[in-house]
Amino acid sequence: METPESASRHEDGRFPRRPCTALAPMATLSHEALRLLIHSFGDPDFYYSEMIHAPSLLAGARFEEFYLRAAPCPERMVWQLTSPDAGAMARAVPLVLAAGGVGVDLNMGCCAPAIVRTGAGISWMLRPLEETAAMVQGVRRALDAWNRGKPQEEERRLSVKLRLGETLSFPRLLDFCSMLAAEGVQQITLHPRLKKEKYSRPARWETVARLAESLPVPVYGNGDCFSAEDAVSLLRRFPCAGLMAGRGAVRRPWLFRGIRAAWSGTVPDGGFPPVDLLETAELFVRFLTERLPPEFQNSRARRFFFYFCDNFTFAHYVRTQVLNAATPPDMLEALRTYCRQNPQERFSFPAEKRP
Repeated sequence: METPESASRHEDGRFPRRPCTALAPMATLSHEALRLLIHSFGDPDFYYSEMIHAPSLLAGARFEEFYLRAAPCPERMVWQLTSPDAGAMARAVPLVLAAGGVGVDLNMGCCAPAIVRTGAGISWMLRPLEETAAMVQGVRRALDAWNRGKPQEEERRLSVKLRLGETLSFPRLLDFCSMLAAEGVQQITLHPRLKKEKYSRPARWETVARLAESLPVPVYGNGDCFSAEDAVSLLRRFPCAGLMAGRGAVRRPWLFRGIRAAWSGTVPDGGFPPVDLLETAELFVRFLTERLPPEFQNSRARRFFFYFCDNFTFAHYVRTQVLNAATPPDMLEALRTYCRQNPQERFSFPAEKRP
């Protein structure tokens, strides 16, 4: 497996031989069931957990154990922490690392109003720089304590995921990220949208490339990647150390397999075989019901199918039928009914081609 460090070794001094790939940390989506489904097609280099609320973890909240499941690949797992409180963020570090994984990621990009109101997520980008630096220092000390005495290959790393901030200013963004690197952050992921921008606004990948060129640590880009062709195009136009995909990987769980093959030129002659969308949905629901508590299953299934239904020609109709169903088995039955009525819709043909 490539690490961010190996991905940042460049053939010409700057650009990576093969950028890393990562599943983005998405609330109610980046859980064990989705990771197992993606694993059945081909892993990214890293799986980021859905954000873990540090105060709830420290308090031993009822469902926290389900956020700390490291399957299918503990050696690829990165735990993302969120908290309005610096002390809680640091104290949560040994708890998440005890579950495995290769590192801790600090959420400085979530713009959900409920998160921002508490002072978490992107709020860390909006506080005085020295206050955020002090929080990072505390987390770095906790990580260093965990790493002390361990062989280098067992040391855990520190990363941050963030947005552009509240207003568009590259000098301000660079100052903030330079502070992160100076305080021991080893990798940064930039979702290049502003705090109030929705997904309909194209991600500013040119800022990812500019930041990657300006920082001494690896930079990943995140946003607007829905196919292997998207990924290769973005990485060639805007070179950086890695690409993080979120919604695109929920819509097409085979995305990372395609990116790896398209980048390396190893797509099979004639392309990959068609994907049975119904079997894929059935596998997801099996993982969901086996691995997540009943209280999670309906909400997680709805979130998954909201994106997965985009694979069908009549996506709005299918989505409506599936999301109106009461339980995950009922959602599957709605999808089976659609596939019986439209058998040509059951299979998706991955678009990757040999270069």
